[in-house]
Amino acid sequence: MIMGVIGVIKANKYYLLISTLLITAGIIAGAAVPQGGALSEDPLFKDLMQYTQFYKPYEPLTVLFLLAKNSIAAALAFLFAPILLLAPVGVLLLNGFLLGMVGSGLAAELSPIVAVGAFAPHGIFEIPALIFACAAGLRFGIASFRKLISFFEHKKYSLYTQFMEAWGLFILSLMLFLVAAIMETYVTPFVLGYLY
Repeated sequence: MIMGVIGVIKANKYYLLISTLLITAGIIAGAAVPQGGALSEDPLFKDLMQYTQFYKPYEPLTVLFLLAKNSIAAALAFLFAPILLLAPVGVLLLNGFLLGMVGSGLAAELSPIVAVGAFAPHGIFEIPALIFACAAGLRFGIASFRKLISFFEHKKYSLYTQFMEAWGLFILSLMLFLVAAIMETYVTPFVLGYLY
């Protein structure tokens, strides 16, 4: 199984690199947003707060909510990539931006330790899962464009092979999202309770 995972990662290394660079750019941009006042006063942060009503630490339904939320975002980035390649790019940039903005806001308002404690327990699984899902979307989207071009040039191109390589990465991302949801429900609140 481990060799299979390593094979999937190696087969998608360039898409993973692009995805990693995109989320990193989003994080840097989000962290660069001026922190003028309390984070809770930020209009974007207020919009995000409506989703916290579904987050209840230490409850199994929270795991399902987080898994569904992340899986839907990942599936949309994967499935809509052939139509609009911007879907995985947008998901990476937006999530990176929010992570950078909220992380730097927490660090400024509370402390860098609390900011790390708020994201690290589940983020070490969720961020790679997001990168994997969007890399799969990029691969599938680019392969779809190549298939279209090969059709007009009357050349053969196997979309199936490319899809299967991307699909393996997408399935891996869903497994990581499950681990991230469990960590965010049970471990992150414990760590924050200890730090804050």
